[in-house]
Formats: sequence, structure tokens, C-alpha cells
Amino acid sequence: MAFKQEAVNIGKKILGVTAGAVIMAVAFNGLVIPYGLLSGGVGGLALMGNYLLDLPVALGIFFLNIPIFIWGLKELNKKLIIYSLLGTFIMVLALPLTKPYIKAPQIDLFLAAIYSGVVGGFGAGLVFRFGASTGGADIISMVMKKKKNIAIGTFLFYSNIAVLALFIFFFDLKIVMYTALSMWVSGKVTDFVIEGINRNKSVTIISDKSEVIAKRIIVELHRGVTLLDGQGGFSGSSKKVITCVVNNFEIGRLKEIVIRSDEFAFMFVTETAEVTGNGFGGYKS
Repeated sequence: MAFKQEAVNIGKKILGVTAGAVIMAVAFNGLVIPYGLLSGGVGGLALMGNYLLDLPVALGIFFLNIPIFIWGLKELNKKLIIYSLLGTFIMVLALPLTKPYIKAPQIDLFLAAIYSGVVGGFGAGLVFRFGASTGGADIISMVMKKKKNIAIGTFLFYSNIAVLALFIFFFDLKIVMYTALSMWVSGKVTDFVIEGINRNKSVTIISDKSEVIAKRIIVELHRGVTLLDGQGGFSGSSKKVITCVVNNFEIGRLKEIVIRSDEFAFMFVTETAEVTGNGFGGYKS
């Protein structure tokens, strides 16, 4: 049974990574290349080689990724590298295979930038959601996180800035600026696909009526709570601290419960990107 479940999980990952990589290739062929737009990371360098030297984009991505994957194999989890190799390989194949069937829509450059970000970001989000990448700067950023403790998002941001700065020397400033817009949209859509529509809130409540508030949350919202022992730093008095997680649709009702139970309660809310467990979906392998 465990083997069957593992096989199903692997099959889902392969399908998800494949779909995401093909969608990214479609974005390149239908919205990026026809409008002379660029991209971040290795894809952007491959596009630059295509525009300036007429080198095929797929070959550029393939050859630029070879040293990156060799480095990644030495430093990172082998399963991640294998799925990322799959994503890169599928994208390299899909670029020339889908090109004859993709017709660029008749839209202006602004819309091309927006929709290239939407479509490409959706594909990238699928690849990431299923535990892979399409190589390039993603792999480098993970290695730098491991070796230098540089945040992945920070490294990707500055690497994209460096690539955009390089583009300025070879391309019209308008194209570079529209590319930056496309990259920003792509990042937002990628985050949305990875995190999903059901964003959640982690809530901490400090009150003299914690037991009353906790009971109302359980009864009225049907959400579990955890009561922690706390002590006021100024007063030294003991208090019960409530922690719980609710979704976006429940946060308004939770605030109402807290205010009506204790108008002097202290509460703070933080975004929670992923929640698994009872009431929030099962665990993903």
C-alpha cells in the first residue's frame, strides 16, 4: 500500500512538473519572444543569445544549465535535482516542439508583458509547487542559501537586477522596463500558485478572559486553539495566551469575538503561507 501511494505521489509530481514546464515554454513562444521581451536568470541570458546571435533559446537554456546542475548535484538534495532536471529537460524539449502551434496574440507590448508574467508565473508556480524548478538561478540560489545563508528570495531578486542591468547595454530601455514588469507579475503569480487561494492567518491573543474567548472560538468558529502560559513583563501577572489559525473568511468574525469578549484584549495577526492538519487539509509528501 505504501509503495502504491509513493508511486501515485511520484506520478503526480512528474505530471505537475511537466505541465508547468510546458506552460512556461508556451509563454516564451507566444508572449515573450514574439514581442522581443526578455526574462530573468538563465532564460533571460538564453533569450539575449537568441536576439543578438540567433542562437536557439532551448540550446542556450540547456548549455547554461549544465555547470549549474553539476554544482547542484554536489550541494543539494538529489531528489530535488532529479525533478529539476526533469523540469529543465521538458522545457528545453517543449520550446521547439510547441513553437509551430503557438500563434502570438495581437496585443500591445504592455499587455504582452502582463500576460507573459501571468502565464509564465503560473507555469513556474506549478513546477515549484510539485517540488522542482527549471534550473538556472533557482538552483544557484538554493546552493547560496546552504553555503552562505543568503535568503533565496533575496538572491533571486539581486540576480534578476543584475541581468536587467546587463540588458540595458544591448536593448532598448523600453524593452528592459517592460521585462521588469513581466518579471514582477510572474513573481506574484508564482507565489499565488505555490501558496494557493486559501491564505490563512495565525492569531495570538492575550487577554484576562482567555478561557471565555477560547471557548467561543471553538464553539462559534469550530477552530482549535492552544492556550499557553504567559506572564506580563511589566505587571508580572500570569495570563493565558491563545494561539490559533483561521482562514481569510474567518478573521473578521474572530476579531468580533475578541472585541465583544474583552475590549482590552491584545491581539496580533500574521500571514501564514501554508497550514496542514485537522481542518486545513492533509499533509503532502
